[in-house]
Amino acid sequence: MPLVPLFRSSYLTVMLLLVALLAGCATSDLQLKPSYQPVGAAKGPGGSLVLASSLEGTVPGVGERIQWILGEVKDTDGKVKGNVTSPTAPTALLRDALQQELLRAGYTVQVAKTVPKDAEYGLVLAASALQLDETRSLIKVEADCRVSFSVEIWVKGAKTNTLSFESRFSDFAVKDREKLHQDVLQKAFASAFKRALPAIVEQLKK
Repeated sequence: MPLVPLFRSSYLTVMLLLVALLAGCATSDLQLKPSYQPVGAAKGPGGSLVLASSLEGTVPGVGERIQWILGEVKDTDGKVKGNVTSPTAPTALLRDALQQELLRAGYTVQVAKTVPKDAEYGLVLAASALQLDETRSLIKVEADCRVSFSVEIWVKGAKTNTLSFESRFSDFAVKDREKLHQDVLQKAFASAFKRALPAIVEQLKK
């Protein structure tokens, strides 16, 4: 084999390795602005409902300058390379998604920090967890979303029950990691709410 083509081949190989190494050393943070589209088919009798949660969506006076960590970005060896972040707190993402599902079910929803004693119907987002992680390799990006939450049911000023739900969804893509994470989050939320809404509506009817 001629020396010049061999040299060029070796040079290209070295350059590709350097690009891969530099890409691996670069920060891998991913900033998302998650959105959710309601999917529930359950329909309630309607009426006014108070959805209580003590956590605001963003920090007052700071807004999107504060980024909430939703999960970690890791390589295939498990080494943390960065974070998946959002300007909206995880609990607020869940609260807003639940509000959309309740509106779709036919309720008029008022968001508050507590359920008033004179409220006919109330829900309290008592506990919640959201984890959205990424694993990166040279050929693909994997995203994994886990969500869990508990909802207290309040009817005419009294707590009648507490329901808990959880869901997990994962997928991969070779490009557009932001769209991948949005799709994975949407499907994890949708899976949880498809079970949650019928159960919540049934409890509110009692």
